[in-house]
This record gives sequence, structure tokens and C-alpha cells, in this order.
Amino acid sequence: MFTKLAMRNVKRQLGNYLIYFMTVSLTVSFIFAINNVIYSPQLLQWVEEASSMKIALIGLTIFISLIVAFVLGYATAFMLKLRKREFGTYLTLGMTRKNILSIFVSETMIMCFTALGLGILLGLFIYQGLIMIMSNLMEMEFTFADYSAKGLLLTVVLVAAMFAISSMASARYLKKVSIYELIHGDQMVEKRVKHPTLWLLLTLISLSVVIGSCVMFCKQVDILLLKDASSLDSVFISLFVLAGGLIVFHTAVSRSIVNLLLKRKHFCSSGSHTFVLRQLSASLRANSIMIGMIAFLMAFAVIGANASFALRANTRAVLDRDIPFDALYIEEQSDTDNQYSPISVDEGEKMIEKYAKIVERLPFAFYTTGRDDLHNCTEWSGEDDLFITESDFNKICQSLGFDPVQLNQEYLVIANDAYTLQFDFSQTEIGAGGRTYRYGGISQDYPHFAYVYFYVVIPDEAVKNMETATRCVAYDLADGKYDGNRLKEELSYTVPGDDENDGPYEMCNYVLKEYNRIRSNSILAVFVVGALYIAAIFLFMAMAILALKILSTLSEDKKRYRVLYRLGADEQEQSKALFQQTFSFFFLPFAIPILLSIPTGWICGRIMKLTGFAAQQTEVYLIAAVIALVMILIYVLYFTATYQIAKRTVIVNNQSGR
Repeated sequence: MFTKLAMRNVKRQLGNYLIYFMTVSLTVSFIFAINNVIYSPQLLQWVEEASSMKIALIGLTIFISLIVAFVLGYATAFMLKLRKREFGTYLTLGMTRKNILSIFVSETMIMCFTALGLGILLGLFIYQGLIMIMSNLMEMEFTFADYSAKGLLLTVVLVAAMFAISSMASARYLKKVSIYELIHGDQMVEKRVKHPTLWLLLTLISLSVVIGSCVMFCKQVDILLLKDASSLDSVFISLFVLAGGLIVFHTAVSRSIVNLLLKRKHFCSSGSHTFVLRQLSASLRANSIMIGMIAFLMAFAVIGANASFALRANTRAVLDRDIPFDALYIEEQSDTDNQYSPISVDEGEKMIEKYAKIVERLPFAFYTTGRDDLHNCTEWSGEDDLFITESDFNKICQSLGFDPVQLNQEYLVIANDAYTLQFDFSQTEIGAGGRTYRYGGISQDYPHFAYVYFYVVIPDEAVKNMETATRCVAYDLADGKYDGNRLKEELSYTVPGDDENDGPYEMCNYVLKEYNRIRSNSILAVFVVGALYIAAIFLFMAMAILALKILSTLSEDKKRYRVLYRLGADEQEQSKALFQQTFSFFFLPFAIPILLSIPTGWICGRIMKLTGFAAQQTEVYLIAAVIALVMILIYVLYFTATYQIAKRTVIVNNQSGR
């Protein structure tokens, strides 16, 4: 009997359950998709650290599931409040609390299985979409991915656990609530906000904290990148301060904004503004902490999504800067006498030719005087200065599409790190080949082909009496992908180890762009997919809580709008008041997080500039705009659905008002 009653209740409440059901289904679909990514053979193929990545993603999914369970419990409480008169009537008619709990659990199970089925169906497509995103990020051809039975099983277990935890919250509510509260809860007097002036002051203080934390974060990033004097602890502290400021600001503004507007007589006397403010006063006061938490979730969804795509742009640019050639052979002077016989240039070229044709070969060398004249100007005193001839440097620049340099009895410092730019070399002169060379400037605009903090370009005649420190050969290979991992293995050799180093370990004298591209892109792909997963779940949960909170008070709102109708408000005026009420409740926790797209995009763009990738700033700004637009579209979708359901329920027209 209870099962039939539960089925009837689900059908009858379908309109009110729609947003809840839609959100749960989307959440399940993302959980199913990410679980299939975890157990996909593609992850094992693409990511060298697949086992650690798998553990991290499983931990992330469990963490997200706990958050979802908490939110579902919160949402279920709203649905209970929406139907409290119905449950109160059941108790009055002789049903026990155990009977009512059985009915509600049955309804929850029906929703659970239906949402699980639809979520898995949607997840089939979302999973392929995630694999497509990962393939695109890794610059690999997309192939249809197999589904995993382990991924399906993990999804079923997590969803069952989520609904079990949320049902416990419902059971606790039904056990404690009295019959009077269930039947007459909508007639209970709303508490007024105490000390609104104090809350207004706290609003202004917390807003200052939010702005200050953004400024502090930006300054810490500047110090970290330019002076290397900051620590990641300071960066994370500023993020924690931002999180706390957001929660406190939205809690405080929810308790003060209505009181402030009610004091504006001209505003209140216009239309139904006073009615709307009275409606908002109770809901904002009762849900102020919830609004703060929702703002926190959405803000970090914005930050996480922006950071992940900015990292994508940065990773591509870093790869092109740090490894400008398809392959680079680096032979240290000590390698020529190495008892472990590293692979020679000729042997390496034969191996490379098996994978890709060598189009161009550029040999060059670095030299040293054995002195540290320039390193003495830095904190790296004791390191030998490295020099490259002007002709070799220009040959490399021409190959990479950069303008050549022209030196006139001077030297040019090439910085591979922005940190080097702060040091002053202008008073240092270099004596070599019987001549003295003065300082000719410092630049960070060139790609890296020497893996040191900085090196020096000097006229050719200056290196005649210098020792060769490193011999290099740069290779330009024919276009086309090849197995960079396999080539890396072939070019590597084993060193047994010694007293100072554990061994044996693998060494390779070749830097392969394709190998590093695969490695960096695989880690990046997992990070971006994880960030998008978190952002999507946070956004759906936040919007669902807002929508369900509004829908849970429809019975009270219906009575109040009937009073408004009797006071002379027609259907259009009621619709306008309901729109203002719903929009204000939705907009309050959404405005600041979406506005955070501006400083987040600006900071990400600044990071690109400070790391030497100013050309990628426009791409980062565009990404921030697209993320904000997507969030606004999701917001509009949830708001529209909520408003239409509320309008259909509470608005009194001429026919129904009679």
C-alpha cells in the first residue's frame, strides 16, 4: 500500500520534484562519466603516473559525493517542508511516523533509481565528451572509449551511499517535528533580524576583505614570480581569506540589505516593493548562511575553471619556449669520458630516423672561462658563466624565426627565468681573447635551449681561448606525431649509481619535445577534466539549493499572493512581484562569484605576462568570458524553471481568485 501511495505522490509532485530530479540526474551523469575515466584504458595509455592519478580521482569523486550527499540532505529537507501539511494530515489520520518515513523513503528510492538510470544514460555521452576533451588537450586523435563495469559499480555504490546519507537527515526531521509544526508551520511568526546596523557594518568590512584578498593574492603572485621571495603558503592564505570573506559578506548582506531598503520610503511606496521586501526579509534571514556557502561554491567553481584553462594555455606556451626544437642533444664535457658509454650523436640520429625524418641539424656549443664574474652579481655565486657565440646564437634564432642580435664589443645576457631580471650586470665587464666586453643588456624574449638561469651571447672571437662546457645538436624533425615514449626509452641508458646517488637509474642526453608534450598534456588533461568536474557539480548543487528553497515555501507564498490579489494587485502586478522576489534571491549569491571572473581572468593574464607569455593574455581573457557566459546560461536555465513553477502555483488570476 505504501509503495502505491509513494508512486502516486511522486507523480503528483512531479512538477515540484523536476528541478531536484534534473540536478540529481546531471550529478549522477558526471559521477558516472568521471568513474569511467578513472578505469578507462586510455588513462593507463596516456598518463605515466596513471596509478597515482587514479587514486587522486577516486578520492576526488568520494569527496564530491560527500558534498552532494550533504546538499541532497539539505534539498530533501526543503521538499519535506513543502509537504509538511500533507505529512501532518497523515499523522492526524492515524499513521505512525514509521509509516510516513516508509512512504518518504519509498519515494526517495523511486527517485534514486530513476535518477540513476537517467544519469547513467546521460553519462554515456558525457564520458565520451570528457574523453574527447582529454584527446583534444593531448593533441591526439579521438577514438570511441570503452565503458567500464568497475566505473558503473563505483557509481551505483556512491549514488546509493549519497541517497542513504540524505535519507538519514529526512528521518531525523520526521522523528522530531511535531504535528502542530507540520500543519501550522506556515502560520508561525517569522523572526526579525536583530542588530541590522551591525550586520551592515560587517557587510562593508567583509567586502573590504574580499577586495583586499584579491589584491593580496595578486601581489603574492608578483612576488613569487618576480622576486622568488614569496611562498605558496601566502598564496593559499589569501585564498582562504577570500573564501571566509565571501561567506561572511553574503551572510551579512542577507541580514542587512532588506532593512536598508525598507528605510527608503520613496522606494517602498512604489508598486509592490514593500511586499517583495517583506517576502525577502524572512527568506534571506533564515537562509543567510546557506547563501554564503552557495556563493563560496560558485566562486571557486569560477576560479577553478579559469585556472584550469589558463594552465592549459600556459602549458602549451611553456613547452614551445622551454623545448623549441623537436629534439636536442646535450653532451656534457664529462660525458666524453663516461665509463657508462652514453649514446653518441651518430647512434642517436639513427634511432631518431626510425621514428621521424631529420629535416635540419644545428650543432652549437657553450663555453666557459672557469670564472663566475656574472654569477657573482646574483645569488648563485660560484657557478661558472656560460657563453655562446654570436654566430651560433643567430643561427638558432634564424631557425626559430627570431631576429638576430648584433653585438659591438659587448655581451648580451639571455635570462631563462624572470627572477634573473632583477639582478644588475651593468657594471660587470668580461675579459676574453685579449679584449674587454661591456654589458649590452638582458633579454627574456628568446626560447630556451640552455637549461640554466642565464647564459651570455658574446662575439665569436671572445671564445677562442675558452673551454668547451657543453656540445649540443638541435634537430628539426618532419611534421607528424611519433611514439615519443618509445624513442625516449631507446635513447636512455642505465647508470648503476654510486655512494652519493641511489641507483641504478635511467639517464638520457636527449630532450624530446614529443615526449614532453605527451607527458605534460596527459597530466594537464586529467587536471582540467577534474577541475571541470568539480566546477560543474558545485554549480549544479548551488543552483538546485536556491531553486528548491524557493519551491519549499510555495504554500506560504500562495497564501500571501492571494492577500496581495485581494488588495488589488492584478495578475501582471503579482507576476512582477514574484519575478523580483525570485530574481533577488537567485541573484544575491550569484553576483559576486560571477564578477570574480574579471579579477580571476586579469590575474591569470598577468601570470601569463610575468612568465613571458604576453601573447596568450587575450586567450586567457576570452576563456574567462566564455566561462562566465556558460555560468550565466546555467543560472538563467535554473531561474527560469523555478520562476515558471512558482508562477504556475502562486499567482492568482481572475478565475482562480473568485
